[in-house]
Amino acid sequence: MARIRLTFLVIIILYVFIISYVLFLNVENSKSSYVINEKNKKTATLLDSKGRIIAIDKPIYEVWLDLKTIRKRGKMDKMKMLLSRYVSEKDLQRDFVDLGQYEDMLEVKTYIPAEILKYSRIYKTYQRIYNTSYGMRKNIGEINKTEYGIEPYLKNNNMINKSEIKLTIDLKMQRIAYEELSKTIKEQDAVGGTVIIMETKTGKIRAVASNYPYNMAFMGYVEPGSTMKPIIYSIALEENIISPYQKFNLKPRIKPVPDVNFTISEVEGHYFNSVDVKDAIAYSSNVAVTMVMKKILENYSEEWLYDKLKRMGLGEKTGVEFSKEISGVFMPPDKWYKITPYQIAIGQGIGVTPIQLVSIFNILANEGKYIKPTFLENKKGKDIQIFSPETADLMKDWLRYTMVKGTARKAYKPGVLIAGKTGTAQKAEAGKGYSEKYYSLFVGFYPASKPKYTIVSIVDDPKHEYYGGEVAAPIATNIFYRLENFKYNNKPEIVEGYIPNLVNKSLYEALFELETIGVDSRKIVIKGNGRYIISQYPKEAKKIEDTDIVILYLGDEKQ
Repeated sequence: MARIRLTFLVIIILYVFIISYVLFLNVENSKSSYVINEKNKKTATLLDSKGRIIAIDKPIYEVWLDLKTIRKRGKMDKMKMLLSRYVSEKDLQRDFVDLGQYEDMLEVKTYIPAEILKYSRIYKTYQRIYNTSYGMRKNIGEINKTEYGIEPYLKNNNMINKSEIKLTIDLKMQRIAYEELSKTIKEQDAVGGTVIIMETKTGKIRAVASNYPYNMAFMGYVEPGSTMKPIIYSIALEENIISPYQKFNLKPRIKPVPDVNFTISEVEGHYFNSVDVKDAIAYSSNVAVTMVMKKILENYSEEWLYDKLKRMGLGEKTGVEFSKEISGVFMPPDKWYKITPYQIAIGQGIGVTPIQLVSIFNILANEGKYIKPTFLENKKGKDIQIFSPETADLMKDWLRYTMVKGTARKAYKPGVLIAGKTGTAQKAEAGKGYSEKYYSLFVGFYPASKPKYTIVSIVDDPKHEYYGGEVAAPIATNIFYRLENFKYNNKPEIVEGYIPNLVNKSLYEALFELETIGVDSRKIVIKGNGRYIISQYPKEAKKIEDTDIVILYLGDEKQ
């Protein structure tokens, strides 16, 4: 009897042991038998000034099957049928096979069986997603692919390894600037153009649109033409060389250097007998500003003039956070000709980048202070007093008058109180002198009385009209008009809590729908250009609470 009990006890112990062992194996097998390896470091997320995504790293999971280990452990014959669904017969002879890239581990586990994952190596890498719409690619650049742009600058200065960086760009303002510039270029059959909008007090760049293969705003230069005249008048006023009430008795042309065959004439149709300073600026008199330059040189040397202009930023890189910025063209006095100062007075013989031009003109809007432009939202710039506040305020008043009565009056729009100066610069051709092609320019600020933004708009070789007041100035007016009046009017039909199907809708409609259902605009990335949404990520019917990022792909034709 005791023997039977002992035998029974042994059986029970063995049974418990076997059950425990099986349970142990199941627990072990239920654990992840794979390791996720970090293949590269995450790069900082770039945000616009409102927190919207400009560039972000999207996690990607690469799965590599380790066939070498399967053969080494003698599992190939047993697993061959299963493997044939994922690996070709030829690839079965290799040591490692790429099983593809997946958006998350849930997708990995959904498509690849645990038996295969057990012998797989998983690498977590990152795909850089950029907001490429409305010229943003030319602003941001791309790490390891372009030498120009904000992102290469940040990398070169060891600033890219933070979790996120907030830039000064406002994507809404960027879109409006790009659209207004593109519309004018199309209407005028122009070669290209550039717009920069800068916050007056801080130097923060809110929008940059450049309709060239490169970013003209920082990597190209133009002669400033008549947009240079308010600077010359401001110098003369600041030094008491002329008075605010100065009157000029004018002839149609002037020869500033008696022994040199060089004549400066008024623009055809702009002839004056007598004008004061305000009207000389408003109607852009070439002869009057030449007379002012003669007075400056009677009181100061060319070296003094050069230093004064250099201090404002002529011929110097602004130092903005953009890799490959150029310095423009501004020769020192020992390389000047006798006529050079007078060429400068009418905006010829020098080359300014658009970012230089808007920064220099901003001195007049910013109480006479120069402030360095920046793309970093949290950076505080230092200003330099160039002109007295009194001189700057006087010039602001006169530039308001220019928009209403002078060369920019065609750009006037009721309700948009903008101030500024137009310019029309002949394009120079290497070895040939000036051509019959023009740059149309406008530099100004808004609102006119208490400036918040300073803007430059340039159109390259417009074919139908070419004066700055007819081509470039309306771009600025239309931009600020839209910023003040931009509203959505239609309510969409939506399912609350879920991402809707946005394909074939306009960008405006799509953004409005996403905003209406509570998608944070900071999580929306726009790629490409065009009128319609041609694809989206994620697809419709995904819960908003489970959505980290929404990508809208643009195209010109509906799907």
